[in-house]
Amino acid sequence: MKHCPICNRSSEEARFYGEFCEFCAGKKLKAGLHAEVKVEQCRDCMRIKVAGVFVPESKGALEALLSREYRPYRIRLIHSGNGIARMLVTDEERGGLSVEQNVHLKVDRMLCDDDMKKRAGYYEAIVQFRGDEGKVGRAVASLERYLEKNGTFVTKTEQKEHGVDVYASSKKSALAFISARHMKYKGSFELHGEKRGKRLYRNTYFITL
Repeated sequence: MKHCPICNRSSEEARFYGEFCEFCAGKKLKAGLHAEVKVEQCRDCMRIKVAGVFVPESKGALEALLSREYRPYRIRLIHSGNGIARMLVTDEERGGLSVEQNVHLKVDRMLCDDDMKKRAGYYEAIVQFRGDEGKVGRAVASLERYLEKNGTFVTKTEQKEHGVDVYASSKKSALAFISARHMKYKGSFELHGEKRGKRLYRNTYFITL
């Protein structure tokens, strides 16, 4: 029979993790957990930063953030709200000892890289849709969804006499969209600067629908 060196409970009264009973082992585990976690959140798009990348705020994203903050423990987010997250913390190295713990979420508002670029009017490509108004409208909406889905964005759109110009943050994503839909285009390229000795170009794709 074991007795806990802290509370003197016996192994007949409680489960033991190492030399300590479950109650004292749980208290020791909780005492070693920091009570506050910083959450970096974009003030424009409201995404949060996880592992250096801004992602949509969700239970899964917050759980991933907490898991990184509380390594090597296994974390399961129970719920969150009003700046508090309640989580289940499991110490696998101690036979699966688990405790519930509240943590204060200290939100640090900032701008993600994408929204900084949006505010600065950043773009790498212009996709010029021309033709039937309905087809142009659907193409613009489809391009916007595609760019957002692939982690890029539309900086702005401009109405033209016979269509719409879409300013895209990524020429690679813009061209991928065009290629995936087998759209025929006329391309032109404009030098707009250099970065670390490398010439930077803005691409224009003219598409008739």
